[in-house]
Amino acid sequence: MSKSHLAYTAMLLTVSGIAVVSLLYVMIPLTPYVITEFSISPIQAVWASSIFSMAFALGNLFFGTLSDRVPKKRLILAGLILLAVCTFSVELASSFTPFLVLRAAQGFLAASFPPVALAYVSDVIPPAQRPNVISYLSCGFLLAGVVGQIFSAEVAANWGMKAVFALLSFIYAILIVISFQLPKDRPNAERPAVGPGVFEAFRTLVRIPSLLVAYGAAVTILMSFVAMFFGLSEFAVQQLHLSPERILWLRLISMLGTVCALFCGSWIRRFGPVRVLVAGFLTAAAGLAGEAALSSVDMALFIAAMVIFVAGIAAAVPSIISRIGLLGSAACGMALALYGFFVFVGASLGPILAATLMPFGFAALCGTLSAVMLAAAAVTAWSAKPSADDERLDAVNS
Repeated sequence: MSKSHLAYTAMLLTVSGIAVVSLLYVMIPLTPYVITEFSISPIQAVWASSIFSMAFALGNLFFGTLSDRVPKKRLILAGLILLAVCTFSVELASSFTPFLVLRAAQGFLAASFPPVALAYVSDVIPPAQRPNVISYLSCGFLLAGVVGQIFSAEVAANWGMKAVFALLSFIYAILIVISFQLPKDRPNAERPAVGPGVFEAFRTLVRIPSLLVAYGAAVTILMSFVAMFFGLSEFAVQQLHLSPERILWLRLISMLGTVCALFCGSWIRRFGPVRVLVAGFLTAAAGLAGEAALSSVDMALFIAAMVIFVAGIAAAVPSIISRIGLLGSAACGMALALYGFFVFVGASLGPILAATLMPFGFAALCGTLSAVMLAAAAVTAWSAKPSADDERLDAVNS
């Protein structure tokens, strides 16, 4: 693959990842609109995000497993086409129940991209460049957290809530057209003729204790990320009394931490995924502790703590993907599908956790999440074999 084609593929996959995963986060600024539009309570409105994440988690299992049996490029294109139709249909919902059903369908169809794209990278990207492309994709998935919020807040403020989904469906249509230029993945003739079945692969994976610990740690990543931003939306309005424009900039500045993901490929090759993962959890815990302590003290330091938290999450995502890829190499497709399931189970718990803890204050939410991150770091370090810190992604390429 030429350098220009490699760059095109990496960029298109990253942009598509941002556009698709943004669907998880567009509801954060839209919660007041949903409450007003459908005359529901704030607790009910939270389910517009949680039901998407739950369906997304299940979709990861389905599409991640299917990607081992269907050409991945075709699966990505088919998923985008169905997602575009479903997203356009969301704006037609006239009551809350159909809205929830369509959000669940969105979540399931959106899951056709992340696990399949990660598997597609293994097929079409040269081994030496795979860690870098995985890091770019991971960075895109995290950037979706702020891009989705900013996009939906600005569009809804100018044209209303339903325009958010109409414009997103148009963006997906553009991505469908340009995605036809993606390189083809390996044809079925080049795939192994015999491989483990779904249940055999599952039984193999659940017998690996370190992999089970990694899945448990994966739950905490987006749970903390989503919960913090849900809590921040309420805190910024009710306690900090920030205008919508200042809240937008607050979210945008926090995403400076995602730059960390761009360097994770080289860090993982040098230090191994376990060390980078533990460092990511510890960094995120420090950032959350800083947010808890500084939320009512100094705005500049509070923002710096937010950036540190996001940087920790940005380091954790590609390193845990690499860790799971190594541990589950006997059934890599299923291993990554299960990762997608667990990480978005965590995302579905995030809004619920935020709604439960925010009555006690934003500091209580961040303090609890910091303790969760510390626990994830401790369990990950404890579960690793003595040689795990010396793992290199070369093992994946062999």
